[in-house]
Amino acid sequence: MRRGVGRRVGVGAVLVLGLGGVIGTAWSVAPAAVTPAHAQESLIDSDPAVVRARADLEAAQQAAHEAEAQLEATTEHRADVEANIAEHQQHITALDQQRADLAQQRATLLDHLRQRAVALYSMGSDGTSAADIFSGSVLDGARRKQLGDAAAHSDHANAVQLEATRKTLADTQTSLRKEQGDLEQQQSELDSLLATLQTQQAAVDQRVAEANAALDRARAIGALHAAGEPVMGPATLTADQMVAWYNAQGYHPHLSDTTVPELAQIYLDEGAAEGVRGDFAFAQAIVETGGFSAAADHNYSGLGWCDGCARGIVFPTPRDGVRGQIQLLLNYADPGSRAANLHNPLSPYVWRSEAAFDTYFAKGWAPTWSDMGHGNWATDPGYSAKVIGVYRAMVAFAQG
Repeated sequence: MRRGVGRRVGVGAVLVLGLGGVIGTAWSVAPAAVTPAHAQESLIDSDPAVVRARADLEAAQQAAHEAEAQLEATTEHRADVEANIAEHQQHITALDQQRADLAQQRATLLDHLRQRAVALYSMGSDGTSAADIFSGSVLDGARRKQLGDAAAHSDHANAVQLEATRKTLADTQTSLRKEQGDLEQQQSELDSLLATLQTQQAAVDQRVAEANAALDRARAIGALHAAGEPVMGPATLTADQMVAWYNAQGYHPHLSDTTVPELAQIYLDEGAAEGVRGDFAFAQAIVETGGFSAAADHNYSGLGWCDGCARGIVFPTPRDGVRGQIQLLLNYADPGSRAANLHNPLSPYVWRSEAAFDTYFAKGWAPTWSDMGHGNWATDPGYSAKVIGVYRAMVAFAQG
């Protein structure tokens, strides 16, 4: 995941309250008739070994997400410290130049004053005494007085400027010493952070390996199956059907630069481009934003939010917000997803680079919506049920 400066940009979700009506509607949908396939899956799901394998998998994945969150926070802190170091270095360079300029200015002023002192010593006066003035013609005397007054005035101005330069130079040297001290402190902190990052990266690697091992064990005993609303696939709802359901819920959207009908179509378009179910992603956005009542910065899926974060990722346009969500869903669902195979450009607001997308640690951990939660997208263990509930409510409305 991309890690921004000054804020955490990892994947988290903010579940907006006020969804009681939606979830209630979602669970009021009549259950489908139990087929032999569903009966067989129910038997598998109730097997103690399967239950244990799934619990182990969820715990391992959540531990990996928590370790990654710590790593992201430290990485962001390191970026802040590095930025501070660069700023201090710039200040030190500027102050060093200022100190050199002031030293040169002081040397020039001292030289002027020394030259005047030598001249006066040689002349025996400053050229403004009565003897100097009346030693020649009246006109020459007046000229000598004028020149003498100007020289005295210049001497005084140079002396004042010299004193000011000395004070400024002293202040500059004090500031320079403080900047150098701050820089040493920041560099020391950076060295400590680099050691912490190494430790945290090792912890992430270990937790991810444990989660992947748990995933392999769960697959080996048949604890996972293709049912459970896959993330990948074609949409089943049209934009009109999604909007009709939305309008029937009595939501009060607060959107900028777009409307709910426009967003619905964007979800379908972006989802279809990457093979992700855009109507299901729209349902996820409903849960995340409380029906688009809290959808600041075109962020419709809680990207970048965490328990202690002031805000999530800022997307410049509605399409950018949806694209970031769709591409992350793709990465969660498809272990073979690669940036080179994306149909749309990689979102620079979510991913730092193609390599970051290709090596995402949770790649393939949530092929179905039932796999969401316990760290996958959100920590809420009931997260997947809420999203699935909204989607089924939309389908039931369209069919009704």
